[in-house]
Amino acid sequence: MNPNLCKTLNHLSLEQLSQYLNIELKKIEEYYSELLDDSSFLIEINDRIKQSRKFYQNAIFKHEELDSIDWFAIQRIILYITVRIYKPSVCVETGVFYGGNSCFILNALRRNNFGELISIDLPSKQITSDQRHFLVGDKEDIPKELDTGFLIHESLKERWNLIRGDSLKEIPKINKNVDLYIHDSEHSFHFVQQEMSLIWKKLSDNAIIVVDDLDWSNGFYGFCVEKKIYPLIITDNGKSGLRARTGIVKLGHPLEKRVEVVG
Repeated sequence: MNPNLCKTLNHLSLEQLSQYLNIELKKIEEYYSELLDDSSFLIEINDRIKQSRKFYQNAIFKHEELDSIDWFAIQRIILYITVRIYKPSVCVETGVFYGGNSCFILNALRRNNFGELISIDLPSKQITSDQRHFLVGDKEDIPKELDTGFLIHESLKERWNLIRGDSLKEIPKINKNVDLYIHDSEHSFHFVQQEMSLIWKKLSDNAIIVVDDLDWSNGFYGFCVEKKIYPLIITDNGKSGLRARTGIVKLGHPLEKRVEVVG
């Protein structure tokens, strides 16, 4: 992966995000620059990489040190920007693994000095590779020496609530309006449909939905058709070529009212 090429492609994706959210590109790119210039955050990331590489050397942990946030997928940059812009009170993510998405969300919440992240994942020792989707590239067993979210630096955990359990059982227990929901757990069609149906009841009127690995099943697309919501599809710039990888929905998008768009 070439970080410079990724940066170029990231700007193209951010242009699409700007149009979809109807927010000035200048504002979005200001937050992107803020993230790129955040040396403290990069130091925290590299500190956790250094500590974790003793036990795990897949994905970004193949590198001894990162010189730019652009090594990460555009989805994580978009999550940071989205949290900075909308300042959600309650964020819920399902599926944590090493905590890549979590880090970016928590860093944005720290910058906002507001909000919390509720993360739901099975206990790390209950997850094995044969439970993962067949399209998973890197081995995703969590070594016994590490724990769920092992990329997350201690200084980021103040606004983090990790729930160890099945998202289909834990989501119904959430007694708060959810402003940002990130799906990155089981990506099979039926699981995506079930999980999104459960979180749907918890979402605030203008909530944002972000779904990773949407190309692994038609669960996300089916849900958009069912609920007549209008998504933005983002490619995974550089990490996996230009595969359609991330789906974003802003509830209340103006095109939801257009029958010729959503049916």
